Amino acid sequence: AYIAATVFATACTPPVGRAPCHCEDDMRSTQRAAVAITLLIAFSSLSPLGARAASPTNGRAHDRMTNDSLAHDRLVIDRLVFDTPLNRFRLERSRAKRTHRWLVTTTDGCSAPVVGSSGASFNFRLACERHDLAYANYTLLARVGASVEWTADLRARVDDQFQRDLQQLCTTRRHSQRLRCDAWAVVFFHAVRLAAGP
Repeated sequence: AYIAATVFATACTPPVGRAPCHCEDDMRSTQRAAVAITLLIAFSSLSPLGARAASPTNGRAHDRMTNDSLAHDRLVIDRLVFDTPLNRFRLERSRAKRTHRWLVTTTDGCSAPVVGSSGASFNFRLACERHDLAYANYTLLARVGASVEWTADLRARVDDQFQRDLQQLCTTRRHSQRLRCDAWAVVFFHAVRLAAGP
C-alpha cells in the first residue's frame, strides 16, 4: 500500500508548466499496476514444490538427495496409505508430517458434488483424506524424479485401498444404515475411477 501511494503521488504530480493530471484515472491505473506487481512478486517466489525450492541452499539440498532417500520417501507414503490402520491414519499422518516436512497433507475431503463427504448413512471423510494424500504424494515423487511412476497400476492399487477404506467405514454404521452405506461406497469408488481416468 505504501509503494502504491508513493507511485500514485509521483504519477499524479504534473510537471511544471503542464495541465493538472486526472488523479482519479491515474489512481485506478496505479492501483492496477501495484496489484499486478504484487501478484508477480508473490507468484514468482513459488515453485511446484513450494517456496522452499526457490532458495539456492534448498536447491543444493535437493541435489544431494540420493536414490536411498527418495526410496525412503516412497516408503513413508506406502506405510501411510497401505499399512496404517484407518483409525490411526490421522495420528500417523501428523507424526509423518513433523518428520517429513515435504509431505503433502492438504485435503478437501470427498469433493463429491452435492453429496460431500457424509450423509445420513455414511461418513467417508477419513477414507477420502487418505486417498488425497496418496494421489498428492505419489504424483509429487513422480515429478521430482524419485523411483516412483504414477502409473495406471499404482493408481488402481491406491483406488483399491480407497474402496477397502470405504467398506471398513460402513462396518461401523448401524445395521439399518449398512446397506445404504455400502451402496454409497460403490458410488464413491466408481466415481473416483471414472474421474481420474483408466
